[in-house]
Amino acid sequence: MNTKSYFIFALTTIVLLAVEILLSAPDGYFTRTIILYGTLVVAAISFLSYFISARSVNSDNPNKFVRGVMGGTFLKFFLCIVAVGILLFLLQKKLHKPDLFLLMFVYLVYTVVETGLLFTLSRKQQ
Repeated sequence: MNTKSYFIFALTTIVLLAVEILLSAPDGYFTRTIILYGTLVVAAISFLSYFISARSVNSDNPNKFVRGVMGGTFLKFFLCIVAVGILLFLLQKKLHKPDLFLLMFVYLVYTVVETGLLFTLSRKQQ
């Protein structure tokens, strides 16, 4: 994994956190702590998924790459479901649904970034 992918993940995280801080002003619509911690959790999970998938790009066996990408995707999806379950358990009936929808959008952004990085990484290997 090269430094460009680290930079892109860090830049994506910084931009998302800055936008979320602006959206979650004290009189804003979103709960600041939920979306900031949620974004950091999704960023860490996406980075782990990318790391697992990127390890298998250099393999001569194309099946290993497919297994790596699928394993990373399932791991990311499962860990996000666990994180949402923990959030629901901790907040119980006080969950603000727009916070959850914003975190779904953050998940989508990181999925697009991860897919784009894996695509460019796999094209460089050919």
